[in-house]
Amino acid sequence: MSSRPYGVYVHFPWCTTRCPYCDFAVTTDHPVPGARYARAVVEELRMRAPGFGGLACTTLYLGGGTPSLWEPEAIAAVVEAVRGLGLPAGAEVTLEANPEQVTPERAAAWRDAGVSRLSIGVQSFDAGVLRKLGRRHGPEAAERAVRAAAAVLPNVSVDLIAGGRRSTAETARADAARAAALPVAHVSAYALTLDADVLAEDVPFARLARAGRLTFPSDDEVLSQGAAVREVLEGAGFLRYEVSNFARPGFASRHNLLYWESESYLGVGAGAVGCLHGGGGAVRWTNPREPGPWLAAVERGALPTAEEERLGAADVRNERVMLGLRTAAGVAVASLGPAQAAEARRLVAAGLAAIRDGRLALTPRGLDVHSAVAERLLEDAGPAR
Repeated sequence: MSSRPYGVYVHFPWCTTRCPYCDFAVTTDHPVPGARYARAVVEELRMRAPGFGGLACTTLYLGGGTPSLWEPEAIAAVVEAVRGLGLPAGAEVTLEANPEQVTPERAAAWRDAGVSRLSIGVQSFDAGVLRKLGRRHGPEAAERAVRAAAAVLPNVSVDLIAGGRRSTAETARADAARAAALPVAHVSAYALTLDADVLAEDVPFARLARAGRLTFPSDDEVLSQGAAVREVLEGAGFLRYEVSNFARPGFASRHNLLYWESESYLGVGAGAVGCLHGGGGAVRWTNPREPGPWLAAVERGALPTAEEERLGAADVRNERVMLGLRTAAGVAVASLGPAQAAEARRLVAAGLAAIRDGRLALTPRGLDVHSAVAERLLEDAGPAR
């Protein structure tokens, strides 16, 4: 019997500037202690790896922040450490990058460090939308970055954002068309989220929107933008394999699929989150968001856990439903209880879901309202722990 897979996520929190919509654990403090940070990442990997014994390490994702600011030598040291955990040759190793850091020379250096997939934060190809998002690159720079990366790496992904200021269904359609015309294998198309209930901290756009000082497209307009993106990408041969993700055949993100399939993931670095499944439940931890406290803990030989949550069997089952229904594959009908199965039949009757080959999957209309639909299938997990 094969081992369950897990992925390694490494968070690199440094950015040159903080985007006004960003909720991630980032810092603009400089200089960046790249080599020191890499040594600490390797040490945290060493400390946490024993808990993942018996599982198979299958992917590595370097996210941020802006990990394309990290020296290629530091990235290589981290990749080598994860190889020591069993990450096989040819495995998916993703690096997030901003367009302004991508050059042919740096792309080659990242490839030589072990990176096989680059995820570029384009966000839009519209100059006005980019300015309102606080991005530092322009449309032509984004296109040059994609072409430079694709000349060296076989797997390039771009991020697009819908719902930004000055964005419309027309700008969203044009963004998708320009992305599809480039040598990219994957597109992540997200809606801008400013809901204070889901943000980890107050961000400028959210604060200004609450004060009535900024306005953003309505929910209906954002849905229209998402529909425009889907129409273009699917017409260009991309498959919508998850709510916000499209890929050419064979190029779905293997690392992100581990999250959506409720597998374990080993998170290291400041602000990283990890989760280890076992015995029907799971343990999820979160590291300190600031690099200073995280570095101090690791360098004194302590696990840098800021928060820890234990999930019971019902919690895990609910997460599998919520996450699984984000994907085109959906969830196994056999995994649902009687009440959930009855609700699933109602969703099918309403045109929000379909059952194929023993699996319940949301229709395109259901995916647009995924959270509301999935909540109807959750069971009572009891009091929070």
